[in-house]
Amino acid sequence: MTPNDLERLLLRLAPALDALAEPWSLIGSAALIVAGSAWPACDDVDILTTEAGALALEVAWAGWRDPAYAPDPSARFRSRFSRYDFAPGKAEVMGGLMLRGPDGTWSPVGVWDLRPARFGGRDWPVPSLADQARILKRFGRPKDLEKAAFLAGG
Repeated sequence: MTPNDLERLLLRLAPALDALAEPWSLIGSAALIVAGSAWPACDDVDILTTEAGALALEVAWAGWRDPAYAPDPSARFRSRFSRYDFAPGKAEVMGGLMLRGPDGTWSPVGVWDLRPARFGGRDWPVPSLADQARILKRFGRPKDLEKAAFLAGG
């Protein structure tokens, strides 16, 4: 998605996100764009929230849910996960996201430095760029490390 497509999608998602009683944040490539970095595009919008927040979005967006998609159970991530297909793009919700460390133990993924970022005429909760870099490095996948290196200027 281009930044223009992202703006249209976020504005489409805004009513349900505004109604959410649980804390939430954008993360991933969409958050990089919303926070003002020069990251060029994103495949989807990643929303990090609690398990209760994920359940509320499952109810709100039931008609757009992709029922065929399920994360790989052997992956380093686990959460109350759901994927949605909206025009002009996709959204993924991760409730209570946990990351498996090298020693096999699970630990929560959280935002340490949440900041509002102006995009599409309104504010969106995103981690600061430094916090996004921390999260991306922690995820450790090649695509995440590429984004962290981009944020570091390399």
